[in-house]
Amino acid sequence: MIEEILYCPHIRCNSVFCQISFGEIAFEFCYHIILIYNEYGNNIIEYIGHYAQLPNGWAVCRLDQVADALDNLRKPINSNERNSRIKGKQIDRLYPYYGATGQVGLIDDYIVDGHYLLLGEDGAPFLNKNAIKAYSISGKSWVNNHAHILSPKIDFEFLQYSLNQIDYSEYVNGSTRLKLTQTDMRSIRLMLPPLTEQKLIKAKIQTLFSQLDMIMGSLQTLHYHI
Repeated sequence: MIEEILYCPHIRCNSVFCQISFGEIAFEFCYHIILIYNEYGNNIIEYIGHYAQLPNGWAVCRLDQVADALDNLRKPINSNERNSRIKGKQIDRLYPYYGATGQVGLIDDYIVDGHYLLLGEDGAPFLNKNAIKAYSISGKSWVNNHAHILSPKIDFEFLQYSLNQIDYSEYVNGSTRLKLTQTDMRSIRLMLPPLTEQKLIKAKIQTLFSQLDMIMGSLQTLHYHI
């Protein structure tokens, strides 16, 4: 089933998609829409909650089945060395340096060049369901050893959102600083719909986000005139 989903002949989208705090609600809403219209009809109540049975065409998979781990490409450099390397250089000759939760500085060289998904290894807010644990990067950049580098085989933004809303409590370990090892990362379980439905879910979430942006803009305008 997973192979059928991965290799069915559909065009894949690689646009940038950002997760926000209301993302989980949107995802749950879209998931129920798929259930209602594609599978269960009047029997939807039987499956709301823990999803005892997935819709036809869906599968449960491990992360390493739907994304390649490229941690061998990353390389840490301490801040003192970075500062000495970029000293006196023009900013347009520098490249972003990424860590667990985003860009943490600049560097005078790059080790990756492409569109990748980064997932925190340590230092990420794994137990905060509204916080970002996975984010996208594009172009020439440098990634340190606090973030896993992933190259998705499925819809990029669907995987990004999925990794930002799952429960990491069974995958991370550590008492003071939680860590997601590569072995545990590879074992993360995900619900995987066919590519067409991945895109439907993503498109619906993006529509809701656009509407939310409009509402927030209207509220800011209203606050300005009060």
